[in-house]
Amino acid sequence: MKTYLTLILAFCFAINFAQNEQDSIAEDLSLKANYEKIHELRLGAFKLLAGGYLDLSYEYINTPRSGFGASLFINLDDAIENEKFGVSPYYRFYFGKNSEFQGHRFFVEAFSFFYSGEDNEVFVAQDGVGEFIGGDSFFDVAPGFSLGSKWINSSGVLFEIKLGIGRNLLGNSPNEFVAAGDFYIGYRF
Repeated sequence: MKTYLTLILAFCFAINFAQNEQDSIAEDLSLKANYEKIHELRLGAFKLLAGGYLDLSYEYINTPRSGFGASLFINLDDAIENEKFGVSPYYRFYFGKNSEFQGHRFFVEAFSFFYSGEDNEVFVAQDGVGEFIGGDSFFDVAPGFSLGSKWINSSGVLFEIKLGIGRNLLGNSPNEFVAAGDFYIGYRF
């Protein structure tokens, strides 16, 4: 009877040990898969909520220390002048401490902003009432630099803060500089 009890206890211990080993391997594979994710989609939250601008970004993490991508910018509010549509390709250099977890923490970004818009000039009549006249369309290009930081969890949800500036090259825009940046919410897959 003691031998049967000993065999049953040994069998239960072996099953429990094997189950724990399988759970550990599955967890390691899940974490490894999260480290190997290299595609990202982000949405600019402040621009969308406060200004009526849709800012969608895609990034490909090509090394643990760099990535490149593009942002699509669409003005959804007709009352806001200037930029109506834009595309901004960029390249980033990351300065994260964990070399296995790619593309996170502090970064420096070089970008170019290709955009079009409409410039309404104000005409002031003699009675002092201002009116909008004109409506000239323009296209401009603005290269620039940004600084930011990205935080990402093991499931792939990410938050990013970025701030930058670019200078218009063609002089078609009514502004000499463009601002880049937002608080981004996204997902890495």
